[in-house]
Amino acid sequence: MGKLYCCATNCHNYSGKNIKDRKVTLHRFPVNKKHKMIWKNRVSRKNWKPTSCSRLCSEHFISLSGPTKEHPLPSIFHHKTFKTTNFDQTTEVLKEINDNQQENTVRSDSETSESDSAENPSFTVDANKSVLDTSVLMHDYCGLIETSTLSHQKNQLTQTDVQQNDSVCIQTIESYLDTCGSNMVSSKKLCDKSTGTTLPFLTVEDLKQDISFYTGLPNKETFYLLFQHLSDFHKCTVPDTGGRPKKMRDIDEFLMVLMRLRLGLLIQDLAKRFNISVSTCSKIFNEWLDLMYEHLDFLVAWPERNVIKENMPDSFKRRYPNCRVIIDCTEIYTETPQSLSNKGRMYSDYKSHMTWKVLIGISPSGVITHVSDLWTGSTSDKQITKLSKLIEKCEPGDAIMGDKGFLIADLCTPNGIHLIIPPLKKHGRLTKSEVEKTRRIANLRIHVERAMERIKNFKIIQGVVPISLHDKVSKIVFVVCALCNLMPPLIQS
Repeated sequence: MGKLYCCATNCHNYSGKNIKDRKVTLHRFPVNKKHKMIWKNRVSRKNWKPTSCSRLCSEHFISLSGPTKEHPLPSIFHHKTFKTTNFDQTTEVLKEINDNQQENTVRSDSETSESDSAENPSFTVDANKSVLDTSVLMHDYCGLIETSTLSHQKNQLTQTDVQQNDSVCIQTIESYLDTCGSNMVSSKKLCDKSTGTTLPFLTVEDLKQDISFYTGLPNKETFYLLFQHLSDFHKCTVPDTGGRPKKMRDIDEFLMVLMRLRLGLLIQDLAKRFNISVSTCSKIFNEWLDLMYEHLDFLVAWPERNVIKENMPDSFKRRYPNCRVIIDCTEIYTETPQSLSNKGRMYSDYKSHMTWKVLIGISPSGVITHVSDLWTGSTSDKQITKLSKLIEKCEPGDAIMGDKGFLIADLCTPNGIHLIIPPLKKHGRLTKSEVEKTRRIANLRIHVERAMERIKNFKIIQGVVPISLHDKVSKIVFVVCALCNLMPPLIQS
């Protein structure tokens, strides 16, 4: 179950949150209709009614610990700070608001008089009561309020006194509205601008050790650095036009996109979790995906030869010191297209399924340095290597390590590039030296399989990718590879 947040506009507090060495507490709305109405009006949310689950945090009260005897009204809000903090000062206004709401209800004269006499205009609490006791008395889970806790003077009010108070209320309400009219108008404008939406069930502030589970990033510091790098570009891409305020913070949008990539959550599920519409969720994901694809290219960069040699592990230095890249292809399942020609192109004989195919290259130190676009499952490894222009990135004297399926010697030899692959069977059996060479290459090439495993841990490309993502799947795989490079190195030098 998600956390319960404060219902005030632009307030992100929840129960137990620490603010300047004090804990935030949540408080129910009063049972008394008049008192409940002024709490609701001060929250200033358009077309909203408090429910049994609605809570207001202690930061909106002068005591910063919830309602007290002297200050039972919330007064500190983002849009306005109210001067009135006591029910006794606003009894007339509350009664007028309550009477206006009852005009649409058909009631007999006898029922009306009984109801008016049953409700108390206000109440006070014993001075010896603690802050917690005062808060409990104001909420509906405390049951009926005992008469012993009410002010002695209020208990002695007669029916005549109540009628006199009613007449005084009618006479003074107009003057009160004249003095507060401007404040009420400004409050209404703020209410129109407010979104009135429920906060997400999960924010980045709630994540601690489980940041890697939700985002795939190693720690929270990496999350904030990555967001800081992208936020400036995001503001330029999606400028603030001054219209209706956004329903989510940028950092929550970024968290939602990473959760979709890491956990493979569906758009409809994320929309429910973050309390937004499905169309808004889809739009946010597409915007951030394009932004990350464009501005995270520095994380999947082709390093210089001297950089490769400086960071090369000893296992490569002894056997293959000229190795520049280790390559392998992986396939991603997808749905079956309707077109017969597309079915033929996308069918993989190796997987016996419709697939996308991508070529991944890592440096000897385990960093992903090359990611091709995605091709249909029937495309051969040799063709993808040629189309991805991997050979053009290498320099004469470099070596490329791959498995037996990469028959690209005719592409490498003219460019002075050495191909390191396990020996092929020529006479039905491998010689002892060939077996030893196969073992050495497999022992070093295993690291590219480990890199593939990291990529596949992002569940958006696990299972069967919807065919509707055909125009975004290349961007998704590239972004996932960029995020994988932010993890600790695969190979210890």
